[in-house]
Amino acid sequence: MRNKETIKKTSKDFFFFLTSALTLTLTFSCAPQLKANFDVSMQGQIFWPGPPEKPRIRYLWSLYSLMPEGSSFMDIFAGQYDFFDNREAPYLIRPMSVYKRGDNLYIADSGAFRVTVINLKTKEVFNAGIDGKGELAFPVSVVSDKDGNIYVSDSTLKKVHKYDPKGNFIRPVAREGWRPVGLAYDDRTDTLYVADAENHAVHAVDRDGALRYSIGKRGEEPGEFNYPTYLWVDGEGRLFVSDTLNFRIQIFDSHGRFMSGFGAMGGGYHEFSGPKGVATDSRGNIFVVDGKQDIVKIFDRDGRLLLFFGEGGLEYGKFNLPNGIFIDRDNAIYIADTYNMRVQAFQLMEESNK
Repeated sequence: MRNKETIKKTSKDFFFFLTSALTLTLTFSCAPQLKANFDVSMQGQIFWPGPPEKPRIRYLWSLYSLMPEGSSFMDIFAGQYDFFDNREAPYLIRPMSVYKRGDNLYIADSGAFRVTVINLKTKEVFNAGIDGKGELAFPVSVVSDKDGNIYVSDSTLKKVHKYDPKGNFIRPVAREGWRPVGLAYDDRTDTLYVADAENHAVHAVDRDGALRYSIGKRGEEPGEFNYPTYLWVDGEGRLFVSDTLNFRIQIFDSHGRFMSGFGAMGGGYHEFSGPKGVATDSRGNIFVVDGKQDIVKIFDRDGRLLLFFGEGGLEYGKFNLPNGIFIDRDNAIYIADTYNMRVQAFQLMEESNK
């Protein structure tokens, strides 16, 4: 029978061999092509509101994994994926915002220090901002322009980075002294809006970063802000600002003039505990992600509550400190479910004010 020293030495040698082999495998293996692995297992089975009400929103899918369908956790240990580097992780970590243009879905992932771009038809994936001059530290929001150029706000670097459609860095487009968080892009005027949390303002710039105008200062009056976060521009050029620590949504015209606002601090469904992402559907109804309540609230144009969906939890259709939201022309709703490490998609089945 072997003594303890022999067993200890044998175990130590085996562990050294195993870790060395794993390191060599990770070092010399070719990086696999990432692909979005959409979980559609509960599609068409979750609706809001529940019976006996007529459903108006249905659940579509969740996205966490960027490993091709059929891959498993063992593929990581076989060297197919690098789990030591968040930037190369084959999954979402802390998605903060989501944006869609054409077939592309853009996800700003602060936990992976990158923007992940997914072609919804082919499921092909590439990451931007993972190295070089355009390397990201804490991406918060992402949008793209009509030519496919990508704009990403980074609140740690205090910059907005511009990339070409393939994710190659072009230039920064934010001024020194800003702390950019939310972004929105107006196709009609080629205006990029930047929420500046540190200066309690929203800046309108052109595609190269030249300032057109700024709105806001710190305060509680109409047109003033207290840490604005997420932004949205509707089809008529109206700008929606999530004025987070004033617990309200403010709306401006395309020239930055205040139009209206609604909201108050509170735990009721018609109030806000932590308004984050904001978007509008095809009828002009306003969707607001309340990150602290883990729900999405839907209001009409006058700020009257129509409906809400979601709740705190890990299950499909539930949220854990969600942030960004995007609604496309077909009224598909995409939500960055940040601390559940996923993006969830829903479909508006009929207009929410009927």
